[in-house]
Amino acid sequence: MKTSENKEVLEGARGAAPVESLRYLAGKSKVALNGIGIITVADLERVGVIDAYLQMKAAGVRAGLNFVWAMFAGLQGIDIFRIPAEFKEAVKAELKKADAEK
Repeated sequence: MKTSENKEVLEGARGAAPVESLRYLAGKSKVALNGIGIITVADLERVGVIDAYLQMKAAGVRAGLNFVWAMFAGLQGIDIFRIPAEFKEAVKAELKKADAEK
């Protein structure tokens, strides 16, 4: 098996993993994500952290920006305290825009 094929197999296995297998996403996070149909890592990757957050809010889930940071850090495999400030500002702007469109 080539290196690129190994990578695809590993990424496919990660995508099929339950969302709570990601760092920072267990317990209440898992329940909230499962409640909007996000069961696997692939589901979260497909929907994206901003849309997942907006769907949770629309479903009445009480969640703050820390939930967005947790989802992002989990998907990226980084420490939650290492999320780039530019990403945080972009998310805040996107959420403000979405709120204004309601």
